[in-house]
Amino acid sequence: MLSAALKTSSQFKRRLLLATFVVYIAMIAALTIVPTHLERLRTVDPDHINLMPLQYSFKCFELARKRHPDLMGFCLRNTFGNILLFVPLGILLPFVSWRFQSLKRLLLLALCASLMIETIQFVMRFVGSPRAVDIDDVIFNTLGACVGFVIYGSAAKGERA
Repeated sequence: MLSAALKTSSQFKRRLLLATFVVYIAMIAALTIVPTHLERLRTVDPDHINLMPLQYSFKCFELARKRHPDLMGFCLRNTFGNILLFVPLGILLPFVSWRFQSLKRLLLLALCASLMIETIQFVMRFVGSPRAVDIDDVIFNTLGACVGFVIYGSAAKGERA
C-alpha cells in the first residue's frame, strides 16, 4: 500500500516537472522568437548583428559608464536577462531526463538551443522582426544553463541525502 502511494507521488512529481518544463520552453519561444512587432519586408540592418564574442556587451557597458549612464540598466538587463533565461533549463532538464544529468550534454544542448534561437531571429529579420542577433546571447545563455546545472547538482545532492 505504501509503495503504491510513493509510486503515485513520484509519477505526480515527474508530470509536474514535465509540465513546468513545457511551459518554460513556451515562455522561451515567446520571449525570444515571437517578434514584438513586424514591419513590412525590409532589408537586414547589419548594425543589429554581432558575431564578435563579448564585443557588444563590453561596448554597451563602456558607453554607459563614459557617456550615457541611463544606458547601464539596459546593459545589465541584457546581460543578466540572457543568463537568467537559461538557468531554468539547467535546473529542469536534468530532472526531466537522465540523459542530461551530465554537464557536457546539458551545455551542448543549451549551446545548440541558443544558436537555434539566434538563427531564427536572424531569418525573421528578413520579414520585419526587429530582434538583434548577438553571439553574446549564446554565450550568456549557455553560462545560464551552467549556473542552473550547478543549482540542480546542489538540489539533487540534497535530495539524495
